[in-house]
Amino acid sequence: FFCFCQIAMAKYKMGRDDSDTPCTALILKFVLFFINCIILIIGLILVALGAFVEEEKTFSSLSVGSILSNPGAILIIAGSILVIIAGCGCIGTLLEVFLLLCIFAAILSIVTLAEIAGLIVFVVQKDIINEGVAQAFDYYIVEYYNDIDKQNIIDIIQVSLQCCGSTAPNATHIAPSSWEANPYFNCSSPAYQKCSVPYSCCMPNNGSNIINLQCGYGTLDNTKPTYLNGIQSIGCVDAIKALLTDGLTYQGIIGGVCGLILVEVVNIAMALSLAIDVYRERKAFALIKLQERKLSRLK
Repeated sequence: FFCFCQIAMAKYKMGRDDSDTPCTALILKFVLFFINCIILIIGLILVALGAFVEEEKTFSSLSVGSILSNPGAILIIAGSILVIIAGCGCIGTLLEVFLLLCIFAAILSIVTLAEIAGLIVFVVQKDIINEGVAQAFDYYIVEYYNDIDKQNIIDIIQVSLQCCGSTAPNATHIAPSSWEANPYFNCSSPAYQKCSVPYSCCMPNNGSNIINLQCGYGTLDNTKPTYLNGIQSIGCVDAIKALLTDGLTYQGIIGGVCGLILVEVVNIAMALSLAIDVYRERKAFALIKLQERKLSRLK
């Protein structure tokens, strides 16, 4: 890194005199370069974490759904995008490459616009989000034993939010639980898990640190005394909806996204300002060279 900076500064000094460089421009370059270095490091960490998660996994098929439900793939994709953006920003800032600065500003602008659109949908179209969450959860329930990533996601949500299924079983609603959509948990299934729910649906046992993986067995069989016994009565869709509409969480999400957008807008403004300065300096340098050629011809 030190050698790279030395080469860049040597090229910078050969191109022009340091006395012609405003102090504000140097500060702008340093701040923009420093921010992009941090983003680059974060991107590399995300790629490394994603590769670590995917190290012992194999893909039987590749689709948009499999990628979106795959934490490792999401980390790798997000990290790669950050590396590309920060790489253009770092190199363009340090070597004053007009094209890279423009690419950096353009990609970051697209990402910022996507975040603004997502924030608007989150605030205005809450029903669409709830419907999408319900459909995704129902799909994950059916694929519970077919995909380890979907299984882990459901278990983490059900344990963290203390909920069960998309439309959870409860004493006042005798309709089949959403877990009966899974061919293994359905009461007509020949599997030993029939009329059951995963262990993550069970209420926490405060008296023991041992997880009972069979605590949900037979809890959907209304002919047995274990019917709905010891499992959560809140559906995960309602739990997620309550979490997102909670005042503190809701304000935290909006505030965090707005803060991120503000940082990105500042980065875009600094990159465009530096790109304009580079363009003007290159144009002025070309005019000086042209005048020198004309003077040399006159002599």
